[in-house]
Amino acid sequence: MLVKICGITSEADGRAALAAGAGLLGFILAKSPRRVTVAKAARLVAALRRTPRGRRALMVGVFKDAPAAAVLRAARRARFNLVQLHGAETPAEVERLSRRGLLVMKVIKRLGRAAVGEMRRYPEAFAFLLEKPVAKSLRGTARTADWRRARPALAAHRRVGIAGNLSPANVERAVRQAGPGLWLVDAASTLDRSPGRKDHALVRSFIRAARG
Repeated sequence: MLVKICGITSEADGRAALAAGAGLLGFILAKSPRRVTVAKAARLVAALRRTPRGRRALMVGVFKDAPAAAVLRAARRARFNLVQLHGAETPAEVERLSRRGLLVMKVIKRLGRAAVGEMRRYPEAFAFLLEKPVAKSLRGTARTADWRRARPALAAHRRVGIAGNLSPANVERAVRQAGPGLWLVDAASTLDRSPGRKDHALVRSFIRAARG
């Protein structure tokens, strides 16, 4: 199982995540306190790839409802391995990006059989990320989804991850609930000491807990 640390905004945070064993780093190019420009993402990806672990890690550009042409340009400039689409992107847009050589991870904001139905709309997607948003009042707590409801999606596709208020306090349980076949766990804001700045101790704790 892989671990993705998302919302990387500095080389120091990226290096810390890689040293702790992250398999993917996420760079947000959508509206967010952790947003980076395409130029900055390109610089970070180039710098982090020069490390031994960085050469093996997958660099992910995170987009939300951006035009496919803009995603393609940004992905090529920053040399992302994958693009994560977080909005209401259509199957046609995913197909267009896939045909242009991009690996697409589509975010699905459903669980259970409904998630499987939504996933089937995107046959060209390389991977899926099931995200269960939590209320703002619960962010920073250990509350997250009942990830047993991810099991139908895991049975339907071999690259399915989970995200949504995952933290060192709950990720081990989330992994157990999801069961065998879970491809990825993903965290961003729960690992920040301030918006856009990672707490390196939390990153290490998260990755250790995720791997049991």
